[in-house]
Amino acid sequence: MATAEVFPQARAQVLSLRWIISARDDLVWFIGSVFSSYALLILYVAGVLPLIPMVALWAILIDAPHVFGTFSRTYFDRAERRNRRRLLWGSLLFFAVGPIMVFAGLGLVFFFLAALWAYYHLVKQHYGFMVLYKKKNNDLAPIDNALDRLLLLFAFNYPFVAFIARDPDAMTRVPASLRFGVNGLATILLAGTIILFVAWLIRQGQRFLTGETLDVPKYLLLAAAIPMHWIVLLTPMPNKPIAIVAILTVYHNLQYHRLIWFHNQKYSRSSPAHTGTAGVPPAQVRDSRPTLREASSSDQDPRQQFGAAELISRRLLYYIAFGILFGIIYQGPRQLLGYVGLKNGAGMNSEQSFAMQLGISFLWGYAFIHYYLDSKIWRVRRDPSVGKALNMS
Repeated sequence: MATAEVFPQARAQVLSLRWIISARDDLVWFIGSVFSSYALLILYVAGVLPLIPMVALWAILIDAPHVFGTFSRTYFDRAERRNRRRLLWGSLLFFAVGPIMVFAGLGLVFFFLAALWAYYHLVKQHYGFMVLYKKKNNDLAPIDNALDRLLLLFAFNYPFVAFIARDPDAMTRVPASLRFGVNGLATILLAGTIILFVAWLIRQGQRFLTGETLDVPKYLLLAAAIPMHWIVLLTPMPNKPIAIVAILTVYHNLQYHRLIWFHNQKYSRSSPAHTGTAGVPPAQVRDSRPTLREASSSDQDPRQQFGAAELISRRLLYYIAFGILFGIIYQGPRQLLGYVGLKNGAGMNSEQSFAMQLGISFLWGYAFIHYYLDSKIWRVRRDPSVGKALNMS
């Protein structure tokens, strides 16, 4: 009987299961939402979902609102505008980068670099979630940090480079001076991925044998994200460079929406992040939560403190409505220009091509701002308020 009681306790010590929000939320939104990418892939490859409706609806209803999610906690947050004034207003210069490069005759280079940054942004978000799980589960040994980072870097970049090497349409989007090295780079990345994966597996076995805890949420995240990228990027399909943008990114979008909504609960007066009760058991939170009179005397009104961010995050319906409105403003024109360019193909004259490049390159500014701000505003160690909002303690 005593032995039977020891084994469950030993298993509990070996397996670490600390989640960002909760087991249910994380498994549905941060890990299980990978099935949205598989669903789009199957529907598109099977011919059930046409290219233009898939990309346009995804861009306006899902992708652009996730960009708006970043704006909701930066430009629309009065406190953030005050604390990060130089970062936020300086980031607006990204709107000028594309048009300047197009005017300089570097349109192909610009769109190639934009695509690279877009894919890097996807990989960086998976890395960010992995780091959150590592922090939550005290999985911070230097050797594990290095192996996790390198495995993720190689395992995500190999299928992307291999896709470019194998797809003629994708290769035409690469500047001519770089095309010669694509196949060689793909081979190096594949070899590196295999070597690192073997080393990573050996390290997990070592952790198990030495009694170190196994970071289960991290394993589940990697098991969801890495195979999906390989399958999508290596599956033949028509108009692949366009189609995979929606198929790969919808998983990223859903992850981000849930994280933003969790973070933005700090704008509510009753949220643990606002009342200072983050990490306190729910029963104690109910007992210790201040009355309205006490809160108004000790805490600043969230509407006054955060401005429009409080309104946007007051109701889920508000967040969705504002996000879709932003999607129409941002992605509506971009999808229209992209559709015209796809319809006309190579037959359009140079003036039309230049005008479209100019318009699309300007609209890329929204995405660039999102990518850049995201690299700055989620640093848990450097910004205690983020760790508090995400309940990382």
